[in-house]
Amino acid sequence: MVSFKVDPKSDGSRILFALAATLIPVVLCGFMFGFDIASAKAVFWTRPKGDMAVMNAGYEAFLRQPWHWPLTAVSGLGDKPISIVFTDSIPWLSLVLKATGLSHVFNPIGLFLLLSYPLQAWSMIGLLRALGVTDRWTLLLGGLMALMVPAWIARQFGHIALSGHWILLLALTLSVRSAREGLTWRRIAGFAALLALVVGVHAYHLPPVGAVFGAALLAELLQRRAGAWGRVAGAVVLAGAAIAVSVWLLDYRDGRGWTGAATALGLYSMNLVGPFWPQASTLAGQAWNGSWYEGVMDATGGQSFEGFQYLGAGALLLVLAMAGFQATLAVRQGGVSKAFWVRWAPMTLAMLGLTVWAVGWSAYAFKTHIYDLPRPKGEIAEVIGGFRAYGRFFWAVGYLLLALAVTWASRLPRRTGMAVLAAVLAVQAVDTSHLRHGVRETFASLDPLSYPVALVSSPKTANRPWVFVPTYYCSANWRDLRVMRQMFQAIGRVGGTGNTFPTARDSDPPCIVTRPETFVDAAPGDRRITVVVADGVARGGVLAPIAKRTDCHHFGPGVACGRDLAGIPGLTPVKPGELAAP
Repeated sequence: MVSFKVDPKSDGSRILFALAATLIPVVLCGFMFGFDIASAKAVFWTRPKGDMAVMNAGYEAFLRQPWHWPLTAVSGLGDKPISIVFTDSIPWLSLVLKATGLSHVFNPIGLFLLLSYPLQAWSMIGLLRALGVTDRWTLLLGGLMALMVPAWIARQFGHIALSGHWILLLALTLSVRSAREGLTWRRIAGFAALLALVVGVHAYHLPPVGAVFGAALLAELLQRRAGAWGRVAGAVVLAGAAIAVSVWLLDYRDGRGWTGAATALGLYSMNLVGPFWPQASTLAGQAWNGSWYEGVMDATGGQSFEGFQYLGAGALLLVLAMAGFQATLAVRQGGVSKAFWVRWAPMTLAMLGLTVWAVGWSAYAFKTHIYDLPRPKGEIAEVIGGFRAYGRFFWAVGYLLLALAVTWASRLPRRTGMAVLAAVLAVQAVDTSHLRHGVRETFASLDPLSYPVALVSSPKTANRPWVFVPTYYCSANWRDLRVMRQMFQAIGRVGGTGNTFPTARDSDPPCIVTRPETFVDAAPGDRRITVVVADGVARGGVLAPIAKRTDCHHFGPGVACGRDLAGIPGLTPVKPGELAAP
């Protein structure tokens, strides 16, 4: 008989570590958003803010429709079906909730946000283990550092699917394991599953996950492990199949539109000093002003958020100190071995490639323009334009730098290493406190209504088609866009349909086209309600197409026209000729 000895002290330490790595992130999530954020009945999801209104509206429209093929295509959000892939409604999770009947229990956006907190910490712990860290409390401090990464916190202002940074950490973990220990079929399956997951969470994770996957394949070949060519070929086939099947199932066809092509490149890039220059930093005095942060640097008008890559004061100190230490050590030892470069050159190239792409076609250092590269053309430009916010591609690089810094700290004498990590974690927590404050404030209240509730809650307007003129992407007024986002969700909840909807791709018809029926009163039996959000004007301008109608009513920021609208609270009849230009 074989007997096993159980070390109660070791077992208790393991349990305490697991509880801390799980409960601390969950408590932090509750502190940020409220512990009910994952609930379908959470008050916030009755009237979410910004892009979250679009994500939630797409999801709710998906729930209201019976099962059909394609699975994720939704009718009524525009003139043509739109897949919830393009509303960023986290389609894999939306499908699971609808299929299991748990849609009345969980909201997919809130649930994803809640899950991302412990997954963020555990995925960093997995990466640190892959890099050779074994001490549990060092791992815990490293996992908590991942919860203090500014770029991750910033995504929680509303781009929830993109807050799944744990996907990048898992990809890095698989790649590091593969480089160190070999590309096994189990790891190949892990990469394939991760790529399929990315397709149904957010496609912007594909380039960085693809880059570290490629690094794992190249490292396998360069190290000339037995059977490497067969495994690499099998990995490429399996990964390609996982992506292709997921794209087909999730219907990436319906909702595709103009990406902006080459004209979109450069605006959302990463500044060359972005990882090091304070952005939304408490220690730099960049206070939250209710919409963004004072004193941040933004050379293009899009780098303060989409190109946001500041590492944080604590992480930056740790990365620079440990990088300097390792560089000094390498010089003293006469460089690094050939075996080291054979193993790690592919990952180094992948990180350099992502960094160069994050800077992109138009580079800036601070507010100084450095260079412009020739822009791509044709179909290639459309594909690349689909990833126009490529400043995000430095995220994986930043996480690997942070993980390497924690790994280097773990090799110091234990007490020294723990003290260093605890200190930089405290600095990082303080430096990111303004970021957390801004996110908390965003979720602490509902989006103030910009239109009369009765406009969409009256029995007179239920189950009717709504026509917006101009359409969403043809409106240049950000206040009007906010009104429209609010109305889209409310209209769907009362059974209405629309002719336009904000998605990740502009699929609206050309702006110069106006439907003939827009100009005249609704005919008997015509149930359409035409809405013009007025762009701040009282007459003329966008109101010109409806100036001769006699069935229109003011509702604050705009005008609604159609049959049976009289008597709805909050609507005032338009006087004849009132909307015509002088």
